[in-house]
Amino acid sequence: MGSLPLTLNRPSSDKFVTSITLSAIPSGCSQLQCDTLGALIITVTGEGNIVNTAKSIAVLAIIALLLGGCATMSEEECITADWHAIGYEDGAAGQAVAMLGKRRQACADHGVQPDANAYRAGRDEGLELYCTEMRGFRTGRAGGTYGGVCPRDLEGLFLVGYESGRELYEAQRAVNEVANAIQSAHNERENILDDITEMSAHLVSDEATKEERIELLADIARLKTRHSDLEHEIEDMEHELALREAAFHEVEMRTPYK
Repeated sequence: MGSLPLTLNRPSSDKFVTSITLSAIPSGCSQLQCDTLGALIITVTGEGNIVNTAKSIAVLAIIALLLGGCATMSEEECITADWHAIGYEDGAAGQAVAMLGKRRQACADHGVQPDANAYRAGRDEGLELYCTEMRGFRTGRAGGTYGGVCPRDLEGLFLVGYESGRELYEAQRAVNEVANAIQSAHNERENILDDITEMSAHLVSDEATKEERIELLADIARLKTRHSDLEHEIEDMEHELALREAAFHEVEMRTPYK
């Protein structure tokens, strides 16, 4: 089973440096695995505004899921499979036991029956690696879901870490939401200026009719009003951004995990 290392690093000039790493995604990756393995680990360091990386994260996550594939196994893989090792890998990745059914279906096409007992024994061992407090934190920090795969004696600590990571994820998402809105507003203001420039050029051209000039003047006035309104909206959003950044830093300082 292969892995898919993809990394996106923002320039060091940003006050916040966000590193997104997609790694160790097995070829049998399901949505649960991609969520809970910590395949998407976001670390944010520095001071100032959190950079807008939501679109990049989404694109990388989609690429990873598409290239990661499903529980497909070739005839050779099914025949030579070490089912204990496969179970261990699935358990270490936080896979539900239903993954065995997917593998059974894949190998049935080649007339091969998995060793279910060996798979389950390996998966139980793998879950001991997955169901840790730190893995729970990474899963929550990446916005992943927890599928209830951990045994009762390990689930408690896993959930402690998961809830802490999830709180940090939600705090950062709240910051990114406002940061994205601010960037969109700036983009709209720039587009408005471009439109005004284009309309003004047509307004003074010989080709413009009287009716067109009247309409253009009205449109330019409307765009100038919108341009001014956006400036005030940005000011309000920047105030909200500062509040959400402060809340994020508070959560970040409170978490015992790094």
